[in-house]
Amino acid sequence: MKNRLIPALFLVFAMVVSLFAALPVSAAEKGTVVYVKDGGKGDGSSPDQAVEDLFDAYDALDLSKDCTVVVCGVFTQEFTFSYGEEYVGSVTFTSLYGGVDYRQSGAVYQANPEPACRFVCWGETTFEQINFKALQNNIMIVGQHHPITIGEGVDISGPAGLTGGSIAKAFTVMGGYQNDQDDPPLTSDKDTSITVLSGSKIYILPFSRNILGTYSGTAYVRVGGNADVTVLHGSSAYPNGIELGNVKMWIYGNAHIKNFYGCTQDTTWDSFEFNWISGTIDLFEWVCSYTPNKSTLFKNGTTLYTTNLTKADPMYETIKSFFEDLKDSDGQVPDIKIAKPDVTPKTDPVETEAPETQAPETNAPETKATETTEATGTKSTDTEAPGTKATETKAVDPAVTTAPAAQTEPTGGVPVYVWILIAVAIVAAGVVAFILIKKKQA
Repeated sequence: MKNRLIPALFLVFAMVVSLFAALPVSAAEKGTVVYVKDGGKGDGSSPDQAVEDLFDAYDALDLSKDCTVVVCGVFTQEFTFSYGEEYVGSVTFTSLYGGVDYRQSGAVYQANPEPACRFVCWGETTFEQINFKALQNNIMIVGQHHPITIGEGVDISGPAGLTGGSIAKAFTVMGGYQNDQDDPPLTSDKDTSITVLSGSKIYILPFSRNILGTYSGTAYVRVGGNADVTVLHGSSAYPNGIELGNVKMWIYGNAHIKNFYGCTQDTTWDSFEFNWISGTIDLFEWVCSYTPNKSTLFKNGTTLYTTNLTKADPMYETIKSFFEDLKDSDGQVPDIKIAKPDVTPKTDPVETEAPETQAPETNAPETKATETTEATGTKSTDTEAPGTKATETKAVDPAVTTAPAAQTEPTGGVPVYVWILIAVAIVAAGVVAFILIKKKQA
């Protein structure tokens, strides 16, 4: 009887092992660091095993945690990158990791000369200690209401056309949505968060671009460190009639703002707070001088916060004249936290068949559908900021990447049916053992 028991238990054990072998790769088996560079053919686990594709890099990471993408050589982003799945962790791009500065051996993040070489965020994203090189006139970071940080040690270079004076000619950091990119909503109450601590030729846009929408959240913008910002825009870029929530900005450290303007189109805000702790501002205007006759409306006013240092700045008298309320700043820059995306997998409701009913026949007159024009399809012209080359450039950067289909199971999760099969196998093992023991006793 013992000889019968052992093979039976072995068979059940083999069934359980085979079920585990068939499981998808779990999040626990993914890492939090991946290396990328052109020509990489490995799994991303080391510089010698780097990957060359951003999708492969993200797939190798456990995006429920804080992760790092190490640019360890020349890396070229060929096309718009949009991962397509939100995550609750964070991703930091850097070329300084593990005590090794890969920039010393030529590491650089290049943007291919494509009209719209965008990096679209699906979770919190940081770039620090890294060199960027635009191979054309622009690089665009699209936040989609996820936090974006340009940290310390970021160097931005490119051709002569990369002036920073317009979106089409800048390293653009956009907090909201881009028209024609990943089907953006026309209404949202989500906040945005942008922090810039270094780099140059930068254009900051707190909300959306080329979308006639209503975005009622708060835009938090912090510019500090040694950041050299060509344009700090205070709203959205086009078209007329945009409605926005609150905007809160902090200028501190040694930051330099070459041009600040509130809007380039008719814009309505809830309120606007500008906290000028330190740093310099060369030009301040609510309506960009290159787009005159536009209107501004602040439902709950504008407030300027300043310190003794900024009150002594030559631009103080000019800037304070634009605000309704003046207050003293406490000199503090808050740690901004905005809501994490909800990545809980959705479950489809159980479908039930309704009893079939025969609709009465009606002879309705035939009508033709009327064509409608989408407001979001409006083309616009990016405006060159005052003090930069005022060449008018059309926004011609169409999206070229389609987001991959969302997975039906959460990343790294184990499907429910697998646990059911495992439970059945364990119960079967117990039943077999029980029967064999009973036979032995008999």
